[in-house]
Amino acid sequence: MNSTDERRLRHFFRARLLPAAEKLRSRGISFFPLGPEPELDTWYSGPPTEPRFTTLEVDECETAIRELWQSQHLPELAELSGELMKLAEM
Repeated sequence: MNSTDERRLRHFFRARLLPAAEKLRSRGISFFPLGPEPELDTWYSGPPTEPRFTTLEVDECETAIRELWQSQHLPELAELSGELMKLAEM
């Protein structure tokens, strides 16, 4: 990775990803526990019922990830899908 790419990644992290994380946190969204959850008997949730893998063409990735995050009610992440794909192409 060259220094220009690193600057782009750092800028994306500070300017876009951190604010999205703050919005998610303010809505009470958490992706994984940060410590023990005594109210739960177990963290086990069972195996998935749908296929875990899907074959996508490169030009389908942005749409697929945006739709996934929208279906999960995560608009803060969905709006980043285009920028993430551009970064992935670096």
